[in-house]
Amino acid sequence: MNYRISQLRSYLFNVIDDLTNKNDYKINADFLGEEGDYSLDKIPTDSIIEKWVTGVEIHRDVFSLRSRKSYSQDEINNLENIGFFEDFENKIKSNNREGVLPDINGIQSIECLNCGTMVASNDGNSATFDIQIQITYKINEGGSVSL
Repeated sequence: MNYRISQLRSYLFNVIDDLTNKNDYKINADFLGEEGDYSLDKIPTDSIIEKWVTGVEIHRDVFSLRSRKSYSQDEINNLENIGFFEDFENKIKSNNREGVLPDINGIQSIECLNCGTMVASNDGNSATFDIQIQITYKINEGGSVSL
């Protein structure tokens, strides 16, 4: 599939693989499964950022990357959870500067819109963490995506 969300998902596998020693996780779409898995959810936003008189448009897609991680009164565990998202944000920034971007036609940038935070404690043993990601891409006149 050549959907932007599919290409972003592939890119995120590489980012998460670089940050962890695990490869037994899933990145689902709009579904947060087991502890340690992730969900990539599209956030409804106005997608057009700019319209040029030449017919070129700059668009954006905003996604929420959610994860269910172990959570307890253990300070070290909770610091590691937040630390992962700090490392994640730094990796995205570094990749953006170096031009390591998702394989999306016309892509201009990827960025984290916030730091990862805990948004809900699920059952006393796990919590949901969330970080928003934005991709910006160019569309040429007539709706074709820029190469």
